[in-house]
Amino acid sequence: MIKPTVGLIVFSESLVREDVYRKRRPIAERETKRFVEALEKDVNILWPRSREIRSKAQALQSIYELHAAGIDAAILYVPIFVAPALVAHTANLLRVPFALACNEAEDSLSQLVFLAAGGAIDQIGLKYLRVPGDAVEKSNYNILMNFLRAAAAKRRLKGQTYGSIGGRSLGISTGTADTALVERIFNVDTEHIDQLEVVQRAEAIEQEKVQRYMDWLKDNLAAIEFNNINFTKKHLEKQIRSYLATKGIVESFELDFAGIKCQPELSNGYCLQCINVALCNNNIDADGPKEPIALSCEADSDGALTMQILKLLTGGKPTSLNDIAWISNREMTLANCGSMAFYFGARSKDYHENMAAIKLVPHTFGKAGGASIQFTVPEGNSMTFARLFRQRTEYTLGVLTGKTVIKDRKQQSATIQVRPLIFANININKRAFLETFGANHIHAVEGNIKSELKALSDMLNINYIDYDVASD
Repeated sequence: MIKPTVGLIVFSESLVREDVYRKRRPIAERETKRFVEALEKDVNILWPRSREIRSKAQALQSIYELHAAGIDAAILYVPIFVAPALVAHTANLLRVPFALACNEAEDSLSQLVFLAAGGAIDQIGLKYLRVPGDAVEKSNYNILMNFLRAAAAKRRLKGQTYGSIGGRSLGISTGTADTALVERIFNVDTEHIDQLEVVQRAEAIEQEKVQRYMDWLKDNLAAIEFNNINFTKKHLEKQIRSYLATKGIVESFELDFAGIKCQPELSNGYCLQCINVALCNNNIDADGPKEPIALSCEADSDGALTMQILKLLTGGKPTSLNDIAWISNREMTLANCGSMAFYFGARSKDYHENMAAIKLVPHTFGKAGGASIQFTVPEGNSMTFARLFRQRTEYTLGVLTGKTVIKDRKQQSATIQVRPLIFANININKRAFLETFGANHIHAVEGNIKSELKALSDMLNINYIDYDVASD
């Protein structure tokens, strides 16, 4: 998971009551130590020079220091009774998401000031998290961590650049972006790049490097099923070249994540981009371990943005774009048009195991030819499925969770036989989903990060729909 950088602001008795401060200081130190010991394993704690805030001057200086240090969020911790106005005044100076936290020790009066300070902050009209009880207690601590992870993802997304390589694909309007809206809400710029850039760069890649990637794939994949028609060595070489070209584009244009149109110009005129998408989203390639580049098929802008958010929240895990091939109240079949990160082959730390579960097979579309990536995500994996979509000029984040299962691939429609598949047991209201979900694509990452996604939606002031139905 993402590890937030958090400014910790601890309040104590004011300078004007030194006698009270001396009496209460042992309690404050005890409770602060307890809180810090719980917190430091999951966050990077940044302290201001004043470890105890006892005056407005100290508060102001601490805010300057923490902002300059680049914190993702702040925690206002009240270990004992302190002046509520000082806490609220400090909160009002913060320019990052913040949480108000307390303890429940009977001798601390922490809850008393928590309520008083929270009320004062509410009167100002600030948006923040009140941790509802002892911040170290597990359920409360989880609420705090979900908030802090969301804040970290929000800050790290700010200032990033999305690269749209090509434009709308196959008439899929939900894949297009309102670039001004993306900039306003997410602080993300959009760079438009022609697909010709991929072709020109691809043809300039040295043959030696292409061969090294070819050998790496042959040595590690379960099979490469060439034919004499639309998937030959030459086709695979072009697919490798496309990936290496895209890596270069990401670097040259200073992109953080991207989408590539592929269909129909590249799929008919150069080669299918399935290897490109798989390797970009993967956590290793022939050059060694790497950070996944969230790359969507069909230049799906909101899809790529969703994938980048999932990647950030999970600390850099591979993500995927999937077509919703079939869905019911309890089951879902997802089938990308031909690509998914190799990581999902076995979800192992050992990339050999992941790649050993994968075949490259001739694709069923694309006049230019190339491979599709064939495998089924293994059973027993808890996953989060999410998608940003728009209704007029408002964003909604739709989320559900599920656990992967195995089904007979041969029983699926011929259209998706050659594709990477996810079969998942879910528990949703299908009617509500079909009435409101605003896209044909949904995006997956391992683990359950629904709470972090809800917290992030609240911070971004966008709508959130939890499609999961509580079990009876």
